[in-house]
Order: sequence, then structure tokens, then C-alpha cells
Amino acid sequence: KSMKKIFTYTFLLVLGVITLSYAQEYTFDQAIEQYTKLDLKQPVPEEDGRIQTLNRKGAMSPQLDEATTQFIEFSQDKKVLEVGGAYGKVMIQVLKKYPNTVYHLNDLDPRHLFIAAHQAKEYNLADKALKNIKFFAFDITSPLQIQERYDAILMARVLHFFSPTQLDAAISNIFHLLKPKGRVYVIAITPYVKRYESFIPEYEKRVLSQQEYPGYVDSLEVWLNKPATTPSQQAVISDEPFMFLDDNVLRKVFQKHGFNIITCKMVGLSYVSSSWSLDGRENVILIAEKPGHTGD
Repeated sequence: KSMKKIFTYTFLLVLGVITLSYAQEYTFDQAIEQYTKLDLKQPVPEEDGRIQTLNRKGAMSPQLDEATTQFIEFSQDKKVLEVGGAYGKVMIQVLKKYPNTVYHLNDLDPRHLFIAAHQAKEYNLADKALKNIKFFAFDITSPLQIQERYDAILMARVLHFFSPTQLDAAISNIFHLLKPKGRVYVIAITPYVKRYESFIPEYEKRVLSQQEYPGYVDSLEVWLNKPATTPSQQAVISDEPFMFLDDNVLRKVFQKHGFNIITCKMVGLSYVSSSWSLDGRENVILIAEKPGHTGD
């Protein structure tokens, strides 16, 4: 029995070490080197301008939304992090306008970061802006081994890929990574999209029954509106669990983790899409602040 206990303890200890999210860090030059070495290419935009990710985790939006625009303005001469930043579109917009901003770009797939570095190089950003870039590949839902602290964090079209447990973990990590008075900017998908409109009656029934996460589904395939989705689009849809979010759910979960809510509302798309556009409630945005004094 004692040997069994020792084995179990050792296994759990090793498992705990494995599951810690040790961030892979890359300088701008290192990311460019990897881009060339791996011979990477950014995917061709779809008809509505969206650019698919390489790991089947959604797509980069062609137009800036309200929350992202406010994040850009707040970022002036600050230290910021973008979680799930894909190919670096927002990063380039920030550093083009505010080259003194320290910008850390995160993504689960490091290939996206390498392409983002190439995009920044092609855009001819100022040298001082390029020196302010760092790239981090890590999972925001895992225990973090990161010492950085930020004035602002952007999470655009990321949270809906999480389970309820992962959502809690991600928001807890975001709270930890922010400085006092730091702000988080969130954009996520609601059920009110053409591609999954058959889910809306089920979602609204769950809301009436007061389910904590009414938008959580085990598979998207069941609810897919195939006539509104091309075969090529269907091919890149992940069959992993997904969570449609709304203003009530986001507000409650961020408040639970200690954030002060600045704004939280459902909004329309910032672009027109035959696959996504429905009734002007396709996205939900949240801007929240970590309490405290800047001197804490």
C-alpha cells in the first residue's frame, strides 16, 4: 500500500509539472527566423474577409470592432498583451499608431506568431516598435509560469472555445496578469449568428431554465446551418465543445473573479458576412477593470 501511495504521489507530481503552462517566448528576430525556416504562409481570406487560423480555432476578423478600437486607444505607451492574437492584425494597428507601446502577442499555435512577425516586417513598422514586441505561445487556461504584468489585455474571439472550467481558469489568469487598474477587452460569439441559428430556440429555452452556461454545446455540427456554410468552411470547423456567450454570462463570470464591469453588451458584426450576419446581436463585448491602486 505504501508503494502504491508513493507511485500515485509521484505520478500526480509529474502530471502537475507537465500541465503547467511554460510559455515559449520568442523575440521578433527569432520569430522571423522560424517563419522562414518553416516556410509559412498566411491563409487566403474568405469571401467576407475572415482569415482562418491554422489550428481550426476560428478566424481573424477583417474589421475592428468597438472593444478592439477602445483597446487600441487605451494602449498608448502602455504594456499590453493580446491573447489568441493569431496573425497580429491588432498588434500592427497599435504599433503603427503608438510605437512606444510594449506589445506581447500570445497564441496557442506558435506558427501564428511567426506569421504575425512576418506581417509586422512587411508593414515596415518603426524599429523601436519592433523592439517592443515579444511573442508568447502558451495556453491561457493552464496554470501560468509568467512574471509579466500588463496595463491591458485583449481577448478577441477566444473565450467561446473554452469549457466552463477553462473559462474560469482563463479569467482567473487574466486577473492575475493585469496590473491594478488594468483593463481587459473581450469579444465573443453569441448564438445569434446565421451559421448556428437553429441553436437559438434551444439556447433561449436554457436561459429560461436559468442554466449557468446556456450556450455550451458538446458539438457544433448538430446545429450547423449547412446552406449558409460552404464546404471549405465546413472543413475547418472544429468538432470540439464550444460555448456561445452573451452579456449576462460574461458579466456574471467576470464579476465572480473580482472585475469591475465598465461595459458589457451584445453588438452586431463590424463586417457583412453571408455565413454569420443575422440580426445585429452576433457578438458580445466586455470591458472590465481590475480593482486597486496603480501604486499597489
